[in-house]
Amino acid sequence: MSIHSPDQHAFKRAAQALSKLPGASSLSACQTALAQASGHRDLHHLQALQAKMHHPAEASVVTQADIVSRIHQASGLRSGDILDALTRTRFFGGSPDPETTLAVREALFAADYPDRGRQDVGAPCRVKAPGYDNARALLVERGEGPEGLTRVMIDHSIMTCVSREAPAHRAGRLFVPLRFWMPYGFWTEADGTKVLFSRDYCPLWKTQEGRAPLRDDPDRYVRFVKQEWYFDEGSFRGPVDKVMSRGLDILREHRVVSLPRLVEWFPECLSTGRWISDLKRWPGDPEVLRAG
Repeated sequence: MSIHSPDQHAFKRAAQALSKLPGASSLSACQTALAQASGHRDLHHLQALQAKMHHPAEASVVTQADIVSRIHQASGLRSGDILDALTRTRFFGGSPDPETTLAVREALFAADYPDRGRQDVGAPCRVKAPGYDNARALLVERGEGPEGLTRVMIDHSIMTCVSREAPAHRAGRLFVPLRFWMPYGFWTEADGTKVLFSRDYCPLWKTQEGRAPLRDDPDRYVRFVKQEWYFDEGSFRGPVDKVMSRGLDILREHRVVSLPRLVEWFPECLSTGRWISDLKRWPGDPEVLRAG
């Protein structure tokens, strides 16, 4: 497996972005890791082949996930940071899209939950409890017997039901719930910065006219002068496909191609059975070192 970007400068931009990540080593080491992860012996081998190869428009989801995983293993950098850096610098192609990036991150998360059985954390299931309309879900904890209390993560919360109301979904897959990445509204700060926020009121993206969007700190307290919403509670809890389509369009309107740092809280929420609002540091709380 090897990829060759049609943009001659994409590799340099990507390596520089990686070298600026927390915990990164030298630019030279990042160049080597990136070259080897994308199927080359070293930087010189990549440069020698760059002009000779056919350039696909965009690397596949599988290829992107594989390269991010290889760089993570070689460098110890966080997978979410690596994916963000490579996506923003157009390393995988000139037209990145948040829907593709989400699929790549989900594939990387799924690799951390291999061979999921019916009783395992992260196993896909469906919620057949009244009012949930067969909602997609991931297992947090399964109770014993058909009437045992079972906890599952859906797009909007971690909920409790009886086991028979959360049957395993054989054709399902691991997914990142909407509330980890979907914009619910936005704040406007005094300097005009627009901050997209999640349903749990965590900052997702800082956007300004003429500048690339920046991933925001989910714990940051935003002193805004104006607050507006893209959804209300009813529309946000509508059909997942419809809500997701609207959310992706909002991100595209703001030129967002990657995923927010809040997505990196997903594994901790799933493994501990705590929701986003349980992890968020509110004003006055002590600082916490956390993923993302």
